[in-house]
Formats: sequence, C-alpha cells, structure tokens
Amino acid sequence: MKKAFAPASRFTLFSAVIILSISSLTSCSDPSPDASQQQLIASLSEPQRLLFEQGQLKAYSCAACHGRNGISSHPNYPSLAGRSATELASALTAYRTGERKHALMTPQARGLSNTDIDALAYYFSLQQPMVASKQAD
Repeated sequence: MKKAFAPASRFTLFSAVIILSISSLTSCSDPSPDASQQQLIASLSEPQRLLFEQGQLKAYSCAACHGRNGISSHPNYPSLAGRSATELASALTAYRTGERKHALMTPQARGLSNTDIDALAYYFSLQQPMVASKQAD
C-alpha cells in the first residue's frame, strides 16, 4: 500500500520545487550583451545576424544545463561555446533522430527543426569558450 505525503510534507516539497524552478530562471535572464558580444553582432552580415539571434532565442532552454552563452559550470554538462557548428548540429540531429540517446537531450532535440538546429549550432559556435587560467607551479 502506498502512503501519501502528509499535507505538511506535500507543502514543503511543493515549495522546494517552486523555489528551485524560480532560481533556475535567473540563469535564463536576458542581460544586455557585453561589449565583445555587441562587437561580434555588429561584424555579422544581415543573414548571419538573423541566424545568430534565432539561435540566441532558442538557447535560453539550453542555459540551465550548458550555462549562459554555452559555458557550463557543471561537470556533467559539456560547454558548447566555441565548438564547431558542424559538430553541434550533428550531435543535435543525432539526439533528435534517436541515433544518440540521453535522458535530457533526446526529448529536448525532438522538438527542434533543421532551422532551429542550424541556428543553435551557429550561435554556440560563435561564443567564446572559457579560457583555462594558468595555475601557479
């Protein structure tokens, strides 16, 4: 026989889920682009800028795991910034078709069109990867 959570436990659990959900939304905020991002956008042709902006909009759902601008702070999720657009598009397509399986990525990729994949791959390929700092010997 299954036991239901007591009302106080359900409230605590519900509150924790709400707090975690709200706190994860802060990583998806739309801060103003920094100077290097503005310079990058200004250097793009009109079609490139449109593709970049489409990718940027789609990338909000990626930020929770892969970090803002594709720089992950969690060891279980790879950084996407600076990777080849071809590599990223291939990976997303493989997740979408089921050729590559992952509990979180497969469902995320299923809803992506070819245009979405191209835009995401282009956007993340233009992001600057995190530079590893030199450690003192």
